[in-house]
Amino acid sequence: MKQIFVLFLLFVISIPAQAQSERDAIKGAAATASRGVGSRRPPPDTLTWRKGGDVSINFSQIHLSNWSAGGEKSISFSGSSNFYANYKKDKVIWDNYAFLAYGIIKAGERDPIKNSDQFNIGSRVGYQMANNWYYTLAMLGRTQLDKGYRYTAKDTIYNSDFLAPALLFLSLGLDYKPSSRFFVSFSPAMGKATFVASNNPIVLSTAGIQQELDEEGNLLNKAQKTRYEFGAGVVFNLNGNFFEKKETYNSQLELFSNYLDKPQNIDVIWDFQFRVALTKHVAAGLRLNMLYSDNQKTFVKNKDTGVMEQRGAQLQVKEFFEIGLFFAF
Repeated sequence: MKQIFVLFLLFVISIPAQAQSERDAIKGAAATASRGVGSRRPPPDTLTWRKGGDVSINFSQIHLSNWSAGGEKSISFSGSSNFYANYKKDKVIWDNYAFLAYGIIKAGERDPIKNSDQFNIGSRVGYQMANNWYYTLAMLGRTQLDKGYRYTAKDTIYNSDFLAPALLFLSLGLDYKPSSRFFVSFSPAMGKATFVASNNPIVLSTAGIQQELDEEGNLLNKAQKTRYEFGAGVVFNLNGNFFEKKETYNSQLELFSNYLDKPQNIDVIWDFQFRVALTKHVAAGLRLNMLYSDNQKTFVKNKDTGVMEQRGAQLQVKEFFEIGLFFAF
């Protein structure tokens, strides 16, 4: 519970919320869209869709030849992108987003390995029941694109792949959305499904799916590749910009409690993005991801027997800092 409290505190203090009404945001978008078209501007109610996104690309290379101080040549590449398409008409809202990040690094003569891999999508439909309150139906999906390994000084452990695991959340509840920059979603009815498109026992166990193994460690119940949970969830989201949109941020905290199994053990996902535009097409960015799930176990090799042993869940942290090309649209 201390870890959950720390995550929640970090989320709250990370970025101050900026209040701005949805009506003002739509009017501002309509005014921007109408510039250069003519003196007559369309009424705000006609601007039902707001779409956009950004793409960042980063590359680095080091080459050494007879370098007496030592070192190792390396090449790295990474990229990330955000896309959104939001609809608002009368009492109906429909928000959609997608986030993709991938990066690889090759050092020395070793094979290339990935150092960033994330694919998130989300969609939520709402109908206004009162001022700033909406009935909502939402879907969130999370997975990665490529095989993943955990590297130690002696071992390389295969523990993830495309759709292995993949997380899918479906929720029904209420959203409080006082502005386009902040919302909190309360879902007393939320389903969580974990899919694993792999027969690897470590991948399955890492995803929180229990399985039976024979004496040689082979999987017995190969048909069991899913885990279903039903509970309650809360989602907090803050986003905005400073200094004429040169600094932007997005912070989303997701909490989930499984009614059917240890509801006191809260699953936590926190995604934070911050970007500073250095020039028109050059930007620096920071991504921070924290994850805690009681069902996702870790593995450590026993020093005496050499056998992989399952351990308890741990807080997972990933931080990624980048400087490179940036394009917004």
